Amino acid sequence: MLKKLAALSLSAAAVALAVYAAEDKPPAEKVELPKMKFDDVKEVAPGVFFRYSSISATDKAVPFGGSNNIWVVFKDYVVVVDANFPKEAEDVLAAIKKTTDKAVKYVFDTHHHGDHAWGNTTWAKAGAKVIGSKQCARLLKANGPDEWKKEQAKKDGRPDIKANELKQVDESFDEKLVLDDGTQRMEFHFFGHAHTAGDAMAYLPKHKILCTGDACVNGAFNFMGHSNSASWITVLTKAEKLDVKLICPGHGAVAGKDLLAKQRRYFEELRKFTQAGIDAKQDAKAIAGGLEMKWYREWTGVPAKDKLDNVDHVFQELTGKIDHSKLGWAPPPGGLTPVPATDVKAE
Repeated sequence: MLKKLAALSLSAAAVALAVYAAEDKPPAEKVELPKMKFDDVKEVAPGVFFRYSSISATDKAVPFGGSNNIWVVFKDYVVVVDANFPKEAEDVLAAIKKTTDKAVKYVFDTHHHGDHAWGNTTWAKAGAKVIGSKQCARLLKANGPDEWKKEQAKKDGRPDIKANELKQVDESFDEKLVLDDGTQRMEFHFFGHAHTAGDAMAYLPKHKILCTGDACVNGAFNFMGHSNSASWITVLTKAEKLDVKLICPGHGAVAGKDLLAKQRRYFEELRKFTQAGIDAKQDAKAIAGGLEMKWYREWTGVPAKDKLDNVDHVFQELTGKIDHSKLGWAPPPGGLTPVPATDVKAE
């Protein structure tokens, strides 16, 4: 009886402590998220514009419009986040001209994939310089030319690729680079290997906005083929330490800071579940078949078990079949030309 009373007393104390902690904790700040249709442009903060590019994980009839784009209007120039494809970059440039008469000085490649970097050619023609992390620059230089030629050689390849040439990164940085003219402050952070080995994010501390590229997406848009899922979790954990209200993802709608935690949770649970399947001597297909993440489907509209490629990638990682130092990296014969040093203020 005494043991039972003691247990009840401890339970009551735990509940009281939880209630006290909940009352003591300040309520989460409510953030009004913009309601947008594809190709809409919204000013999400003074001088900060977000263009919502079309994509769907559930409706194949929705045309893929490349990456989302963000641009920041400084005192004398504009900085664009993600180059998109060449044709879509032209659309973004036209949209920018409706918001400001200032010229685009920089375009920032969050990583080297085509829907985020191949539009470099369009921005260069408009007079902009391309910036990116050193790893992004190296991957684009290593893989970009061959991938570009393959697209040009396709009978049904993109006309905007056939009509242009690949543009490389002009200025690169290691871990952090800053643009600050007293009007706007924009920080570029490389936290490590995530979606690719070269992922970087753009942070606007004044407005508490984080532009994540594909290191964090809002929906079932994760391509994990060039990723390091364990490191990706670490990258997202680092991003969560920033003072952020609004996430502008590489794909999907604008979201609150909780999107970082959702994205991290997916990889954490995916790794845990896959490891349990490996321990039970299951293959990747069997593991995927039993993958239940109700919360993931509520978030993305897609059952987690349908993302077999993601399960298979994590399976390959956890069974030691992936060398992350070589993932997404294919240096051409003769090595690489050194990447030019940045002339932008670094911190």
